[in-house]
Amino acid sequence: DLKLNDGGARSPLTVTIKLLSWNYQGLGNPWTVRSLQNIVKDQAPNICFLMETRLDKKGYKKHCKDLPFPNQFIVKNPDSGGGLALIWKHEVDVDVINFTQNHILARVREDDGSEWYLTGFYGWPETMQKFKSWALLHHLMSFVDGSWMCIGDFNAILHSHEKQSA
Repeated sequence: DLKLNDGGARSPLTVTIKLLSWNYQGLGNPWTVRSLQNIVKDQAPNICFLMETRLDKKGYKKHCKDLPFPNQFIVKNPDSGGGLALIWKHEVDVDVINFTQNHILARVREDDGSEWYLTGFYGWPETMQKFKSWALLHHLMSFVDGSWMCIGDFNAILHSHEKQSA
């Protein structure tokens, strides 16, 4: 949970934002969709960042129509597996600033007018391409003016034995 409060005497209310970040490896699978529905029900996130969804906008609407996230930003290259989704509820004010196949950068505005930045990130999994992940994050920093949270799968393992796959 991320709890934000400006600390002012006139603003005793603390806004709690819950984030969920999950590398799905295929959201079109009924099991993964049910798993997402269960986690959303149990944890009640306001914003979710999903990676490797393998779904375009049409596929997302077909498979995920019952999720309580009316707002969604889907990134999918038609010629690849991959796929990213940033989804959020009505009570959250999110503006997507930019995106690639590896990230979605957004500005989040709180009710009190404060802003912070959220990057949903999926790093290059290939060893020889990992430098691109850090170069992209460094570039994204130029768009950020304030607090910044990066979530996702950075694929930043040092040794192959650290990787676990099902």
